Amino acid sequence: MAETTWMNRAAAAAAILTVTTAVLTPVAGAASTATPTHENSIAAAAIDTVTAPDVDPSTAAAAIPVDFAAVLGYQPVVIDGMLTDPNGDCSSPVTLPVEFDTACKAHDLGYDLLRYADKSGAELGTWARIAVDEQLGRRMHDACGERESATGRFGCYAMADIASGFVDGNSWRQGYVSPRPEPLGSYLIALLVAMLLMLSPRAFRVLRQSTQQLGYRSVSA
Repeated sequence: MAETTWMNRAAAAAAILTVTTAVLTPVAGAASTATPTHENSIAAAAIDTVTAPDVDPSTAAAAIPVDFAAVLGYQPVVIDGMLTDPNGDCSSPVTLPVEFDTACKAHDLGYDLLRYADKSGAELGTWARIAVDEQLGRRMHDACGERESATGRFGCYAMADIASGFVDGNSWRQGYVSPRPEPLGSYLIALLVAMLLMLSPRAFRVLRQSTQQLGYRSVSA
């Protein structure tokens, strides 16, 4: 199992290296050390619910803020048993397995819940983006497990590591705050971060744990 994990990470790093030419630079103004003294309690509860393992889609739908569509411009839809942004996709510089599509749409919904809280003036702590990202990783790996052949699963797991590494690296680079539009060059920087973190998973765990400690939860509506 350890050998498979290492090989997956090596394959992911090699794929990332072929498309990465940027230099590691943090986003200007990223609030990596800022913790909100208050959080939007409705959005926080929604993130808790939609990222719970094996959450029922009807339960997830009931947790969405009533004015979410008015603020974000769409109503979440259940696809393949997951509550999603129906217009979402896998934003990636490399082609990802089609099995990841629904998980990516659900991940986009999670990010929009972060944006909802940000627009309310009570942004969520670092814990929220970490929870959304971790759920994406679990769901992509679960999707790979449905493939029949060992070779197919191996390739799928490697691509899941690429995608998870990119997402984790980008979130860390942005300080785990609410996602905001950025130029393409910033995403290439995230690819380099992802490569470094996949080659040194222990270093990433330390970074994530230290960042998560900043995301304490004092909630308010």
